[in-house]
Amino acid sequence: MRFLILALVISVGWISFAAESKRGWGHESEASAVLSAGNAENQTYSLSQKTQYLWESDAIKTQARYLLGKTSGTETARNWALGIRYERNLGASLSSYLGYQLDSNVFANLDNRHTGDIGGKYQWIQSTEHSLFSEAGYRLTQEKQLNPTLDLTSHFLRLYSEWVANWTPNLSSKLYGEYLPNLTRSSDWQFNSEISLGVLLNEVFSFKTGYLFLYRNTPAGVGKKQLDTVFTTALVAKF
Repeated sequence: MRFLILALVISVGWISFAAESKRGWGHESEASAVLSAGNAENQTYSLSQKTQYLWESDAIKTQARYLLGKTSGTETARNWALGIRYERNLGASLSSYLGYQLDSNVFANLDNRHTGDIGGKYQWIQSTEHSLFSEAGYRLTQEKQLNPTLDLTSHFLRLYSEWVANWTPNLSSKLYGEYLPNLTRSSDWQFNSEISLGVLLNEVFSFKTGYLFLYRNTPAGVGKKQLDTVFTTALVAKF
């Protein structure tokens, strides 16, 4: 069996409020492909782009992602998302945010979904070794399901925390959790989490692996599963 895996993540000057001396544009681009041929033919491609502009007390962040998977020429996965977020720094540790995202995942029975967010962010820890922050806010979603055809409007509370640890100059990890209690239909609550590990190989390249959990207590559509998981590995290039 001939087997090829290609994964590339390119990061260019990504900025956050923690990096006070760095203002202006920041970019993070990612492209990956998994290809196999022989007894089975599988192709999975994904692209993502994050861009932000940082002022002294404000930031605008945009993101876009696309994933396509095929098995023996038959499409088995397709999802995409476009988002924009505005952040306002209110003090040394406190900021507010306002965001919007449009996404689609036809294999999860979602033709499209509009999501609006508003809330606040608090930075608990910010140092060279560790970063820890939490967000709390309100979310409004409007989604169109495919089978059966259904339009749903939902109101959520949003609780989010993220921890980044630089264990050594060559080893780092990231963990986040997001809980979304549904105020409209209490049974349709959601929880998302991801853990990832990065190992620096040299000044340019590093190895990154991660495991993503997406849980929806009431799936969008009959016969759909509550839990989606995604395991990724990638070669990361930063310059």
